[in-house]
Amino acid sequence: MAYLGQSPFQEFTSAPTKDNFTGDGSTTTFDMALEVASAGESALEVFIDNVRQEPGTGKAFTLGNDASGDNKRITFTA
Repeated sequence: MAYLGQSPFQEFTSAPTKDNFTGDGSTTTFDMALEVASAGESALEVFIDNVRQEPGTGKAFTLGNDASGDNKRITFTA
């Protein structure tokens, strides 16, 4: 297929991964299996009971560093 102008940009080079966590009513931090690019919390899709959660301070969750310094810890506000 021919394109006029710049060819389409390939944003993702690998298939997305999925982590599942089960809460206990009090735990608010969970560590994902893979690191997320810095400032990449908007690229995450986080769902609780099939409702997408909004990232950011004062919202449903924030993304930060785990104990090893990798950017893969999700902290929920409640």
